Amino acid sequence: MKAVFFDFDGTLTHRRANVWKSIWQMFDYDISEGSYYRQLFNDFLANRITHQQWCDLTCEAFKNKGMTIDVLNQIASKVELLAGAKETFETLKQNGFDLFVVSGNITDVIEKVLGENVKYFSAIRANDMFFDDENKLTFIKGTSYDFEGKAKFILEYKESTGCKVDDLYFVGNGANDKWAHLAGCHTICINPENADEDDKNKWHETLFEVDDLRQILPLLGIEK
Repeated sequence: MKAVFFDFDGTLTHRRANVWKSIWQMFDYDISEGSYYRQLFNDFLANRITHQQWCDLTCEAFKNKGMTIDVLNQIASKVELLAGAKETFETLKQNGFDLFVVSGNITDVIEKVLGENVKYFSAIRANDMFFDDENKLTFIKGTSYDFEGKAKFILEYKESTGCKVDDLYFVGNGANDKWAHLAGCHTICINPENADEDDKNKWHETLFEVDDLRQILPLLGIEK
């Protein structure tokens, strides 16, 4: 059994402002250094709040601005997959790989952007937004599989399948991806952004200019 675990924002998609940041900006919230947006992120990293508390406080900020599912759909419509994504997923499946998305993004957004490509994935692990009958945001359920949790998910897969760690790959790009190596899998950093990409303990391979996802295939032992 072989598997590839993908991050989403900036890994499977073109590098632009991530989805969370885009929502804050859409509501005209300040996202500069010293802002509430930054404060929540820093409080989480410093263990002053839990991941779910971070989600709860973010939810309150969005609800105060009248967040609806239409806003989420509008954000998702602007996110584009990298060229060659479908071909990459098809090739990996043909070569016996299980595919997963393990992301700090939002499940609904990931599914909308992947579109028909969802069929290639065994599971998507991300944050979930819930809306009421009037399509207004009610709750954000945080994922257990972001930051250090990415390694946790990979290890759970390894234990449940009995596969060898040498057959597991993680592909990411950002600061929340750099813990994946703790699972012992092969790690590939593409289009890095604050990912400690020069740390060879965290990343076995780094590709700096990926505009077509098929560029990663040789690093997975597959000739294009």
